[in-house]
Amino acid sequence: MNEITRLVEQYGDDVMRTAYVMLKSKELAEDAYQETFLRLCRYYDSYRKECSEKTWITGIVINVCRDFLRSAWKKRVTVTDDFSAQISESDTQEIVEKKDEKEELLRSIMKLPDKYREMIHLYYYQELDIKEISRILKIPGGTVKSRLFKARNLLAGMLGGEANG
Repeated sequence: MNEITRLVEQYGDDVMRTAYVMLKSKELAEDAYQETFLRLCRYYDSYRKECSEKTWITGIVINVCRDFLRSAWKKRVTVTDDFSAQISESDTQEIVEKKDEKEELLRSIMKLPDKYREMIHLYYYQELDIKEISRILKIPGGTVKSRLFKARNLLAGMLGGEANG
């Protein structure tokens, strides 16, 4: 159990962020967080160390979130976009403007179709490489690259700019 505690402490924030980005709900993300670590407890002995712990755990949280998205229970829940509630106001204009830009970016990311939102989150926020994302999602590396390219272009269109990789 000490090993599970270490994993919760080391990867808990990443699990919560990934769940939130995929599920767009704090409450569902908290449920997915718990389910992810329950599965880790249940299947820890079967971890074969063929990939990094981070890749393995990210794969589990993504599968948990996909299960939630497919479940009939989820269809009865109203999912909200509550980024604005999470961003606090600041006294300086520069910080406020940066937070507004970040909020706009996050809102735009949350509007992306699931497969593109996943790519942006895994690549930029979880800092996983193409190979790791390919392994987690069980799709070819070329598909990861093309989805990432499409996601960048969609975001650039939403934000009124050019995609810059």
